[in-house]
Amino acid sequence: MSDDAQKRFGGEWSHHGRVALGLVALHWSLLVGAADDGIVEEVVVVGAKTERPLRSTAAQVDVLDRESLDRQQLADLGAISRYAPSLETDITGSRASGNRFGSNGLAIRGIGGNRVALELDGVPLPQQFDVGEHADSGRLAVDPAIIKRIEILRGPASALYGSDAIGGVVAIGTFDGRDLVSSGERHYSGLRGGWFGVDRSASGSATYAWSGTDDSLLLSVGHRAGHERSDKGREVAADQLDFSQWQLFGKWTRHFNGGGHLRVSADYFARETDSDLRTRLGYGRFAASARLRGDDGQSRYRITSEYGLPDFGWADQADLTLYFQRSHTDQRTDEHRRRRGAAADAPPSTFIERDFLFTERAFGGEIRLRRNFRSGPMTHLLVAGVEWDRRHLRERRDAQQTTLATATTSKNVLGERFPLRDLPLSTTDKAGLFIQDEIQIGNLTFIPALRWDSFDLDAQPDDILAAHVTPVDRDGGELTLRLGAIWQFREDWSAYAHYAEGFRNPPAKDVNLFLDLVTFAGDAKALPNPDLQAEHLRNLEAGIRLRRYGSAIDVAVYHARYDDFIESLALIGSQTTGAAGGRRLSLFQSRNLEKASIHGVELRLQQSLGHFHEALQRWQIEGGLHWARGENDVTDRPLNSVNPLKAVSRFRWESESGTAASELRVTHYGKQGRADFSDATFFVPDAATIVDFVFEWRRPSHLQWRFGVYNAAGKRYWRYADVRRLTAGDPQVEAASQPGAHAALTVQFDL
Repeated sequence: MSDDAQKRFGGEWSHHGRVALGLVALHWSLLVGAADDGIVEEVVVVGAKTERPLRSTAAQVDVLDRESLDRQQLADLGAISRYAPSLETDITGSRASGNRFGSNGLAIRGIGGNRVALELDGVPLPQQFDVGEHADSGRLAVDPAIIKRIEILRGPASALYGSDAIGGVVAIGTFDGRDLVSSGERHYSGLRGGWFGVDRSASGSATYAWSGTDDSLLLSVGHRAGHERSDKGREVAADQLDFSQWQLFGKWTRHFNGGGHLRVSADYFARETDSDLRTRLGYGRFAASARLRGDDGQSRYRITSEYGLPDFGWADQADLTLYFQRSHTDQRTDEHRRRRGAAADAPPSTFIERDFLFTERAFGGEIRLRRNFRSGPMTHLLVAGVEWDRRHLRERRDAQQTTLATATTSKNVLGERFPLRDLPLSTTDKAGLFIQDEIQIGNLTFIPALRWDSFDLDAQPDDILAAHVTPVDRDGGELTLRLGAIWQFREDWSAYAHYAEGFRNPPAKDVNLFLDLVTFAGDAKALPNPDLQAEHLRNLEAGIRLRRYGSAIDVAVYHARYDDFIESLALIGSQTTGAAGGRRLSLFQSRNLEKASIHGVELRLQQSLGHFHEALQRWQIEGGLHWARGENDVTDRPLNSVNPLKAVSRFRWESESGTAASELRVTHYGKQGRADFSDATFFVPDAATIVDFVFEWRRPSHLQWRFGVYNAAGKRYWRYADVRRLTAGDPQVEAASQPGAHAALTVQFDL
């Protein structure tokens, strides 16, 4: 690390570290002498795949229940990262598409993409896939209206969740009918609506639930429509978007007298977006583009069956889950182009129509068993299971070019012959066998976990795949270990530590992506990599928890070491084809980085101020901070994917009657003090502090509404994750600026 980098690093941590330690010291001093009337302990599932108190989890877990989700006034699923310090919406692929595709995933501790497991009622959500500027399938095809609860496990979880959880887990749960029907009632009907100034969108949903003696039913329908996200861009033409989406959801549950259940659920999500992309016209590879329009459709449907028994032979609980899911993306792009070198006001000479199709069809299941028993002085909670998943991937691109002067058409577009496949027809099979034992001896709890995973990739050529292309198959297996320990050294104090391994199988895209095209900047070719190795992770983490006097403090430090980290489509060199003067190709190939590491600190504080003075009975404060650094340990250069410091705080007041409440929320984004500019110099935004206000009013059991003002000061700022692929002169930097002051109004009415 250079001297300048060390100074920046040290200065930033010195400032923010003093602030964080000062908050802890102040919080601890306030606790001295306060009265203790007990703490409500959070129960989570994601840490052990069965319900456990948070204190029994040797990891950091965030919980967002329905009430906290409502308070955040979520316009979409990605917005859950707004007040989560270690969570960010993830943007992968090329940003030349402008605001067309938006955020398509979630990143935890700087690790995103398909390295974070996203689950809906235990079913893995589809993977993200992108190629070029006009093709990008996202992962966030869920409307927040149907969500009951979200649990976020921060850090590797491969020992329980397999290959896709090397960065963490976001587990989303939905409502049952019994969750909504009041005691003594049989029916529930509710309406929700909202208006969000961030994208001038309006949403509405209707929910009906019925609960009988043994059965319950829930049906829900929701719709949202809006426009492009607002920003603080200056002197750039803004992209124009219009979108409409639908969410249909249903769940039936049979409750057995012995305590078991049978549950069948289905959901359908569809979104259509029309876009007029103006920001980058005339810039870079779009220098000859006079007009660029997109027509994008995404749909996903899922059917899940769950069967649970409270007693199954030697097991105290047994669960069987089966699922089928299909996701389809259809993205059409129309482009009018001028001749190369023509004046900016010259009429277009060609019209290009592009079509990208990507379908993922998956079915699988899980068998999970739980047993509680004793052996001498030790109590055990044993969880074991088997998972399997099969996915069929189908990708295709098509295009046609029309010469406007002659009305002649051609399937040869910019050096590519269409239709074509960048990815061969692929089938992936995954199977996993896991076991975890929670062993308690007095105040000590040990949590060993072990998982075996097998992986098989079968790639098939067809008539659309280029004749000279030979796809390769891959298979293999991995054993993953996790060792955790918790020491409850006082009733209200505990400490934990764990060693966790993680791995990620080489994705089909990185093994078998074929791309050969002509660009204004030069010709490019992507090569498959049949020798690509699985990436591995070793993570060490330690933390302290305090639950006392209406207070909660969590502090954690971690260090993650990656071996053979997969870098997708890295520039590996160039070559000239044919005789002298032939095509000069830039060669791209996914490759393994030998060593990389990420280390960081997390802090979370919660306090009910009424424990210190009666006059503060209605006040509560909450705060959190995440600071991390990433390093390519071979080149000693920073990992640009790791976000800078983020700190959040919330001050809440609630009336004595509970009918009114207000919140002040403050979010601070630090400046990235260390970045790797060896490939290109990109835009690094300054630090920014954002203030939000939310006011809520409720009439018990009937009506509640919330009004929020976000970025109340109208500050012009950027999120680092949105711009780290953009050079300072790119007009997309302006378009990537965050919204100025905007409002949101949400209403819920229970009939």
